[in-house]
Amino acid sequence: PDSEPGSLHKGYPMNRRDFVVQTALATAAIWVGGGLRGPFSLLAAAPPPTLALLADAHLPDGDPVNSEARARARAVAEIKALRPAPRLVLFAGDLAHDRHPRALALGEEILSELPMPVLAVRGEGDGRPPKGGAGWRLFEEGRFFHQENGVTFLGLDTVLQKTPEGPAFALGEAQQRWLEHVLSGLDPAAPLLVLSHAPLVPIFRAWGQWTADSGPLLQRLARFENVLCLHGHVHQGEFLSDEKIEAEGFGHYRKPKTENRKPLSHLALPDTSWPLPSPLT
Repeated sequence: PDSEPGSLHKGYPMNRRDFVVQTALATAAIWVGGGLRGPFSLLAAAPPPTLALLADAHLPDGDPVNSEARARARAVAEIKALRPAPRLVLFAGDLAHDRHPRALALGEEILSELPMPVLAVRGEGDGRPPKGGAGWRLFEEGRFFHQENGVTFLGLDTVLQKTPEGPAFALGEAQQRWLEHVLSGLDPAAPLLVLSHAPLVPIFRAWGQWTADSGPLLQRLARFENVLCLHGHVHQGEFLSDEKIEAEGFGHYRKPKTENRKPLSHLALPDTSWPLPSPLT
């Protein structure tokens, strides 16, 4: 990809192989390689789809030569070069940094080069794009429900708001009702992947790295046998189980109290192009 003529990322001196190794290839291995240990036991009759994962581009504007745009273009080029090609690309939000319409338009343009479907949730930097405006084609209502090869993909719309405990993301009552309806009709033995921008568990409250009203959703997910929760926002790849989160005291996390609640796995995705620090480091 570095030598591709006319590429937005031509000659850009950055190493984003971790993006591919830690996310796209690792996830493909977990889903397809039945002999590997992972959060799924692969109960679907057909082979589950391979995935590529993206998060947190934080494009500041519509300039295609800025570093964030080049990094996003390089990530797209690396996804296109993967063999076998992923069936789906999941994007965990913050395409733009500050709701800039030209940034959203540029991000959509770069992602449009992908030959496979993109399922996306929006972050606080994306705002709520108006219907037909920049960003709408990618995010639409901010949430999604998708099924493929026996796997269910749920995309959540987490909205940043003020709370007595500081800034927090929230699902809201309407989305909670939607989730209750959707989840009640699913087979608890089938693999379920939940994508959100903000983590559903509290990782670092002071930086808004939690979802204040996720408790009811986590309770509903307890009846499913194979669940993986993916999120962006924290800018660092980290695989966390409920037990590890509680043992290491991230955000003074406390599991919802429920009998026979199955442990969930939470995978944080590294950012594509915004090199600011993470509280975990």
